[in-house]
Amino acid sequence: MAVVVRLALRDLRGGVRSFRILMACLALGVFAIAAAGSTRMAVEGGIANNAQVLLGGDLEISQTYRTLDADQRAMLQQHGQISEAQELRVMARRGAVGASDWAQALAEVKAVDQGYPLFGAVTLSTGQPLATALARQADGSSWGAVIEPALASRLGLAVGDSFHIGDATFRLSALLTSEPGRGGARLALGPRVMITLPALADTGLLQLGSLVREVVTVRVTSGTPAALVRSLNDAFPHAAWEIRQLDDASPGITRFMDTVTLYLTLVGLTALLVGGLGVANAIHAYLQGRIATIATLKTLGASSAQVLWIYLLQIALLALAGVLIGVVLGGGVPWVAGPLLEPLMPMPLEIGLYPAPLALAAGFGLLTALVFGLWPLLRSRATPAAALFRTAEGESDAGRVIGLAGWLVLAAGSLGLVGLTLLTTDRKIVAIGFVVGAVLALVLFRLAASGLMAVARRLMALPAVVQGRPGVRLALSNLHRSGTQTPSLVVSLGLGLSVLVTVALIEANISHQINETLPKQGPAFYFIDLQPDQLDGFRQAVRATPQAEILNDAGIVRGRISALKGQAVDVEAVEPDVQWAVRGDRALTSAAGLPAGAVISAGQWWGADYAGPPQVSLAANLAKGLHVGLGDSLTVNVLGREITGTITSLREVQWSSLAMNFAVILSPGALQGAPTTWIASVAVPPTAEDALQRAVAEVAPNASALSIRQTLVTVSGILEQAGLAVRATALVTLCAGALVLGGALAAGQRRRSYESVILKVLGAARGDILRAHLLEYALIGVATGALAVLVGGTAAWAVLRFVMRMDWLAMPGVAGGVVAVCVLLVALAGLWATGRALAAKAAPLLRQE
Repeated sequence: MAVVVRLALRDLRGGVRSFRILMACLALGVFAIAAAGSTRMAVEGGIANNAQVLLGGDLEISQTYRTLDADQRAMLQQHGQISEAQELRVMARRGAVGASDWAQALAEVKAVDQGYPLFGAVTLSTGQPLATALARQADGSSWGAVIEPALASRLGLAVGDSFHIGDATFRLSALLTSEPGRGGARLALGPRVMITLPALADTGLLQLGSLVREVVTVRVTSGTPAALVRSLNDAFPHAAWEIRQLDDASPGITRFMDTVTLYLTLVGLTALLVGGLGVANAIHAYLQGRIATIATLKTLGASSAQVLWIYLLQIALLALAGVLIGVVLGGGVPWVAGPLLEPLMPMPLEIGLYPAPLALAAGFGLLTALVFGLWPLLRSRATPAAALFRTAEGESDAGRVIGLAGWLVLAAGSLGLVGLTLLTTDRKIVAIGFVVGAVLALVLFRLAASGLMAVARRLMALPAVVQGRPGVRLALSNLHRSGTQTPSLVVSLGLGLSVLVTVALIEANISHQINETLPKQGPAFYFIDLQPDQLDGFRQAVRATPQAEILNDAGIVRGRISALKGQAVDVEAVEPDVQWAVRGDRALTSAAGLPAGAVISAGQWWGADYAGPPQVSLAANLAKGLHVGLGDSLTVNVLGREITGTITSLREVQWSSLAMNFAVILSPGALQGAPTTWIASVAVPPTAEDALQRAVAEVAPNASALSIRQTLVTVSGILEQAGLAVRATALVTLCAGALVLGGALAAGQRRRSYESVILKVLGAARGDILRAHLLEYALIGVATGALAVLVGGTAAWAVLRFVMRMDWLAMPGVAGGVVAVCVLLVALAGLWATGRALAAKAAPLLRQE
């Protein structure tokens, strides 16, 4: 073994130029996986270190419509200190409704008590204490308030100016920079306004049915938070509250990072999959350049096993170097990403070196090197020396028997890659889909390569095609001859193109939905929190506004799904894409008739005069995610009252239409007696939006106006940022594909140089050789591109329809454009490689013959 090690190291003294592609492919994929895992650990570490500040306490207890009763409050106070706050959405206004400087904007109010915050501190632009900033003015004319800079900008407010919420007037005391307890906040549709609980009472917005969320934070001083939670659940088993502890301090960020990490890990695996071909090509090219050396070693008595170990050791060392480069670069990402991410996070990241994700990334890289690198080594280990000498400029046809041991090693490595993929994510379905899709794509493109080679072979036999066309004959011969690059080029190019087509089609479809379909079909405003006694005035105000029209309205009640099929809801048993439905309260409604545009996919709708036991109609995708169907029972909790109904119909809901849709609809009378507010969708041209808001503000100052156009602008901005991230990560795969393409071309460079010299000696012109190779690469590119459009289009359709629940629109122009550009680049790369081959000197090559 010492001789093997000495020969392997001595052979490496000549440099690692031939292995640059191998090292780069492994480093790229390992970097993506290590960077994703390290960044996630940095975020999770930041959450863990700041959990009490993010949560606002050791516990957070939240409920809608209701506040703590005396017994509940007393029990909490026995175990620690509490702070109570109330949150709701409002319209903040500057000036009187009829004034020329009138303006309003949606805001999220948080009314706090004197004990807030229990942990951390509120940061204000003026540096004054929060209690001073929120205090009532000495003359009693207004209350103090602090707001986020975004709201001040929308309303044109400066510190010291006055604004209105409901019936109360507020003086802007300072701009809000940061606040404890924001890490687990619900989805914010507007900037924050912070006031006191007495000030909220003066607004007149706390009416029956108003969507007010009470948030109680607890600083536990007696016992442990977990013990207190158990005691609360035992003492108040029917309480309709949601309790979160420190391990769930920021669920939104955690779920987001889980998704991002999964996505980036899959991108890294795709890069490794594509790069694996580069590894195989690089090793093949290296062995081709060492044919004479291998033959000499065997002639001098070296066994096949010794030769295998010599080059296996070399490749292992260089693969390890590539993996280490990826690990070092990926492990350093938190130091680079931290300053960029921290402004977007409610807490500082825990920057550091995290061994676990780095070890995982290294495992993926080494297994990839094993699976793809061992293949060419095993194929050549049994090649006899005589065959090696005879094929000094070609590829030996001997030694293709890998053997049982080789197959077992390859199978173990492949299963290891699949196992690591499945074990390192909670989204098993997504991971399985990736593994199956990757295998199918590899098989499909390999079959396509075989088909292209077979077609080229048949065309060679047709005189009408090749007679008098030496360039065509050469191109077709290059496609199917022994040792052709066609399989590696088709597979590597096909995988890269498929990813790019998928990304391009998803982005184009989302852009079409937002910029073209949604604004034309959807309403301009949703008005929420309308009180029943305000409906007549609201309708009159809309009718009085030119070109304004109420599209739909409905009474809604807030409640939570508490049981399915008679069993309490287990959030973890619900599919991840619909867990939002069982996390907290949802908007419920009852209706006699089928909503406009709704389509029943299963079951039947109750009659318009139905007055029997409660029945339930569910959105079909929600029913699937909840694992319920027709005839099953569903229970909702409304203010502590359990209402159980039988599921009698399922509906197909197009959420992207922006029409008024509800995931859960109950039969008439099921919600009778519950506090109800109304929601209405209104269509109005942009020129009349301001007039409509003024008219509604006069009759329903407590109602909140959700502007769909502003929301779409916000969503478009978010999607544009997401699109940049998607394109940036897709570049990882593109870079891997480019490396593989370069490696494939490099692997055949020696042979092409040899052939070019022979052709030139026989009288072929440089232009003839260039045109022949251009035709070869064009045929590969067109055939591969056409299949990539099919594969990428199918993947994009699946993501849009089953993951994002959006309509699918085929966009052949987008897919064709991506493929055309990439095929052009492939042709140029092929011509560049051919140009280098043509530049080879004839004498050195011919002297070897």
